[in-house]
Amino acid sequence: MKSQTEWMKFSMTALLCGGLVVAMGAGCKPKQAVPATPVVTANTPAPAPGTAPETAPAVPALDPAMVLVTVAGEKLTVAEADKQILAMLGPQAAQIGEERMASLMGRFRQQAVDRFVVRALLVKETDRRQIKVSEAEMDLALSTIKKRLPEGMTLEDALQKEGLSMGELKTNLVGELRIKQLVESEVPTNTVVSDEEVAKFYEAQKEQFATPESVEARHILVKVESTDDEKTKTGKKAKIEALHKQLVEGADFEKLAKENSDCPSKERGGNLGTFARGNMVKAFEDAAFSQPTNAIGPVVETMFGYHIIQVLNKKPAGVSSLAEVKERLSDSLRQRKQMENFDVFLKKLKADAKIDYAAGFEPQPPMMDIPMSQPAE
Repeated sequence: MKSQTEWMKFSMTALLCGGLVVAMGAGCKPKQAVPATPVVTANTPAPAPGTAPETAPAVPALDPAMVLVTVAGEKLTVAEADKQILAMLGPQAAQIGEERMASLMGRFRQQAVDRFVVRALLVKETDRRQIKVSEAEMDLALSTIKKRLPEGMTLEDALQKEGLSMGELKTNLVGELRIKQLVESEVPTNTVVSDEEVAKFYEAQKEQFATPESVEARHILVKVESTDDEKTKTGKKAKIEALHKQLVEGADFEKLAKENSDCPSKERGGNLGTFARGNMVKAFEDAAFSQPTNAIGPVVETMFGYHIIQVLNKKPAGVSSLAEVKERLSDSLRQRKQMENFDVFLKKLKADAKIDYAAGFEPQPPMMDIPMSQPAE
């Protein structure tokens, strides 16, 4: 059996499988067992003025050969963990920047340690139980992978791009399918949640199902640049007033938006979707939440320029009914039961294994919550 350092290439299998890897069955992915590496992109919002960035203190450089954790003789070094992290971040790693990456590496390495421990324990248990994978299961897995590849890409293309051979992919798949069998034997996918359980949770946590007041609106923007002189601004104001006159007289809003708006929403006829208070600049928000539905509002000036707003729908603040959230809540409670079952199984494996952590990389307290909030519709 190859060393657990082969996790790096296993990450390619994760990409191709699209859910087969470390499958928990029925979407059960315990946060405390296999935490996902947070994705930080160039679009991550900057901290508000006067506030400190939400990043951990910079992590001191570690010896690449330092062993972070040993599980029954299998070792994860700093170099191997860092390699995994960069592979999981992919192109986004370059967008983060060296300084911020340094501040995040402590968290990323902790997650790499957690993943390594779980995978090592599961692999050891599949070996102990001598779990086998049939040719039919392998064929089905490969067929699933091929269906999930981008249009026009073959499996051979994907393997070549990632530097994997078909033999390596199949070896990785065998390991993951064995793990899938193991977990499904311990965490049934047909876990039952009764209507009574759903209703009891809903009543106890009803405040979590509150939805804020929201509106659906579309707009036309004539953008004003900070470098525009008064003549240019006057011309743009005349343009938005002319467009407003056409709309009041019955012109097609979607058509005018596509032809004249300077906002990317022009591709959707100016539609901004549904939003609650606090998501738009104040002048725009005040107008949108005060206008009658379907009326063509007056021209509004913001830091972006001149807008014409039409509110398409309004939804008052309220609490979603049990009927509205029952299916989603039932799924969440089912997953929580599966996570709890998996946690019991994992604790038993840990109790029977010898695991040595480097100082500062001991397991973190588990997080088992159910996200109840939902976007306004």
